[in-house]
Amino acid sequence: MSGRCKTIDDQMAAMRSDWPLFRVRKSNRFSAVWIGDVKPQFANYRLEIRYVVGDFPEVRVRSPELVKVPENPDGPLPHIYGPLSDPTLCLFDPAADEWDGCMLISRTTVPWSIDWITFYEFWLMTGVWSGGGRHPDGSPQEAVQQ
Repeated sequence: MSGRCKTIDDQMAAMRSDWPLFRVRKSNRFSAVWIGDVKPQFANYRLEIRYVVGDFPEVRVRSPELVKVPENPDGPLPHIYGPLSDPTLCLFDPAADEWDGCMLISRTTVPWSIDWITFYEFWLMTGVWSGGGRHPDGSPQEAVQQ
């Protein structure tokens, strides 16, 4: 644990401070959705980060569409959760307690998303996922229950 657990207002304040160009849409007092652009290496990517207090943050690349490589031995799009039509980035191992609600999304999830995109760009060039990590089948919530 890294201190007291964060409220949605804590998460929103940290995102405003650390990533001021991300826009927020607050769904209710327990959830928020942020949209923002990052440029890890070669291209700009629009991220959508959805968070509900008590769950894991979900990150999707909204543009450009992620390229799928069906013949790749690691799968058509490695280190994702969910269907290929709407993938969520696999940023941490839930079974290893690498993220919890006492952490700030702005200091974990956003930098991890940038790292994921960097590894993705190199995967497109080389066909090899060099980002490491263990990737269980299923969703982050299912991985915790395994």
